[in-house]
Amino acid sequence: MNLSKETDTLISVVTVSYNAVSTIEQTILSVINQTYPNVEYIIIDGGSTDGTVDIIKKYANKIAYWVSEPDKGIYDAMNKGGLKTTGDFIQFLNAGDWLENEHVIEKIFKDWFKRVDVIYGDMIIRRSDGVYYAKAQDLSHFENDFPLFHPSTFIARSVFVSHLFDVSYRISADFKLLRDVYYEHGKFLYLPFVFTNFDAIYGLS
Repeated sequence: MNLSKETDTLISVVTVSYNAVSTIEQTILSVINQTYPNVEYIIIDGGSTDGTVDIIKKYANKIAYWVSEPDKGIYDAMNKGGLKTTGDFIQFLNAGDWLENEHVIEKIFKDWFKRVDVIYGDMIIRRSDGVYYAKAQDLSHFENDFPLFHPSTFIARSVFVSHLFDVSYRISADFKLLRDVYYEHGKFLYLPFVFTNFDAIYGLS
């Protein structure tokens, strides 16, 4: 479990991308423009050929680490990024998604003095048929479905590295990881506001 003060809490944000030239800049800007002073940003690109890498290079001085190389899928890339982090908490914010505003990380971690494994909040889902407010459900829903949204989740790094995403899953490895933490009696903290916007049009893996 993580226990720290705001001034000591380093937040790592990991973005994975592949041929996301039309969406990645908004994702990057939403991270590097955060008012919270202690953010480490990592981008793992899967070998894009569409100009995505040029956009990453444009902001390279604001990125702690980035690489563009083939991977074995989205969860392999997310594991690579998560293992490169050095922060207390990790958020996986994939290309096409963006933080709700420039103050959201500060709002989550200000006056931070709590013992917790996972912090989660709500999300805006943007689909071709409209924009929807998605509220996280009670964690008892883990029995039947996924009550959280991984882009609106921060997980303690120590918890992440002891689990990792199961790359044998093509989808839902994020569900498996967080469900495992829940059933291992990990401590979850819900904050009732929007953390992120999720692009369900172009951003689906």
